[in-house]
Amino acid sequence: MIGLPAIGEERANLIGRLLPFIAHRRLEPGDRLPSERELAERFGVGRGAVREALAVLETLRIVERRPNSGIYLRRVDRQGSIEAIVLQAELGIPLTEAEVREVVELRRILEMQAVRLAAERRQAGDIQRLDEILGRTDGVIAASGNPADEDAAFHLAIVEATGNHVFLRVVNAFYLMSRSRRQAYFADGSRAPLSQRQHRALRDAVAAGDADAAERAMAGHLRGVESYWMELLERRARGD
Repeated sequence: MIGLPAIGEERANLIGRLLPFIAHRRLEPGDRLPSERELAERFGVGRGAVREALAVLETLRIVERRPNSGIYLRRVDRQGSIEAIVLQAELGIPLTEAEVREVVELRRILEMQAVRLAAERRQAGDIQRLDEILGRTDGVIAASGNPADEDAAFHLAIVEATGNHVFLRVVNAFYLMSRSRRQAYFADGSRAPLSQRQHRALRDAVAAGDADAAERAMAGHLRGVESYWMELLERRARGD
C-alpha cells in the first residue's frame, strides 16, 4: 500500500511548520525558498534537520533542488505526488476546497471501476475477507464504537478483489488522507447502520458476480458520503 517515507516525529514536526510557512509567504511555483541557514534560524533547529525535512519534500515532489541555485517550490497541483496530499492530511493541514472536490470525484471514478472488476474477478478468499470485515463492523456498531477503520478496510478489500495491487496502492492513499474526516463522519453513530447495510449489498453483488448491481450499489453508497462532504464545504465557505 502507498505510504509516506519513514520521516520520524522530529522531521514531521518541522515539515508541519515548513508547509504553513510556505503558504503564509504566498510562495508560488518556481519561487525560491529561503536558504537552509535562514530556515534553520527561523525555526530554531540545526541545518541538518532542515536538510532532512527538505529532502522529504523533494521526494514528494513539493520542492526541487537546483544545483548551485537553491530550493524551489514545484507546481504541486501538476507535479506533486499523491503522497504529498496524504502528508498534508496527516499533518493536519486542510485541503483546499478544490482539492476536496477533486479527491471526491476521483474516488468515485476509481471505486466505481473497482467494484465492477471485483465482481468479475473475485475469489472465494475475497468474499471471506469481506465477511470478516462485516463481522468486525457489526461488533464495533454494537459496542457504540466508531467503524471508520473498518469502513476503510471494507472498501480496500473490494479493491483488493480486483487482483490489481497497483490499483490498491492508489486507492489506499485516499483512505490515508481521509481518516480523520471518516472518524468525524461516523462519530455520532447515526450513519454507521446505513453504511453497514450498503456494504452488505455491495458484498452480495460482488459475491454474485453481478457487476451492474455492484456498480449501482456503490453509486448509491458514495452518493450519501459525497453529500456530506459537499455540505461541509458549503458550511466552511459560509464560515459556519
